[in-house]
Amino acid sequence: MAILSCEALSKTYASGETAVHAVQEISLAFEQGSFTAITGPSGSGKSTLLHMLGALEYPTGGKVFFQNADLFAYNDNQLSVSYTHLRAHETLSDLG
Repeated sequence: MAILSCEALSKTYASGETAVHAVQEISLAFEQGSFTAITGPSGSGKSTLLHMLGALEYPTGGKVFFQNADLFAYNDNQLSVSYTHLRAHETLSDLG
């Protein structure tokens, strides 16, 4: 079961009259205990993707799920609690 996933995740920025599509329709899943590398050239959307997966930045389309719950359906306080839970879970996993 995926602990973190996204479906059709997109982020578009306005740059004057031009739209910049930083992330376009990304769908992926991360299994608990797995290691994943996000690679690509400068400007390819790596940081934007990670910011959205970490609920630091809102997507313009798509959804992010943590333990099958839509992260962006939470309010700011609930997101903070979820982040704290995730960090505690990672720490416990590291202990063994």
